[in-house]
Amino acid sequence: MLFGSRGGFGLEFRFDQDPGLLCVDVFVGGLRVNARDNAFYPPLLVKKLGDEAGRHREPAAPPDGFTTPAESYRRAEQGLYDEAGPGDRAEPARCAFLEWGECTDDVLAFAFPDGDRLHLACRLRADGGPAWGTGPRHGPTVATVDRAAFVATLDRARAAAAGEWSARLTARLAARPGSPDGTDPA
Repeated sequence: MLFGSRGGFGLEFRFDQDPGLLCVDVFVGGLRVNARDNAFYPPLLVKKLGDEAGRHREPAAPPDGFTTPAESYRRAEQGLYDEAGPGDRAEPARCAFLEWGECTDDVLAFAFPDGDRLHLACRLRADGGPAWGTGPRHGPTVATVDRAAFVATLDRARAAAAGEWSARLTARLAARPGSPDGTDPA
């Protein structure tokens, strides 16, 4: 089940892959950013989706010094990992994106607000960059999306994740001996 789009921003749920976790592929600009690990701890995923939607629900001005998504990504990446002073880290930290636990550890991403648009930019660990001690091999992957559509994608994905997890917990409880549904063998 895909929420959003792979070419912009999307979350593709694979409910049949793991009964204990929620398997979700995360896409930014056509790039699957969590190819190594897509099995999220459900309560954490639901919380992170809600937090992200809340953060972008209202239009916001671009960060100070925003030029293009790729150039702003480069500056934000350097601000986080180079010898930048403390004042240089506030704007990039405000735009950090996809900090959703270990499933997204292999991506450094930023979501730059721009009124009713959101500029998403990311680079995978394998692609190098200051964050990982090597020079970048190519520019970041970039996608510009409608802010309201982005928030709607997060809200729908959050509802689906919460519903799926709730249904799984209910089924597990009902399957226990002595449960109220009459499965007690006694």
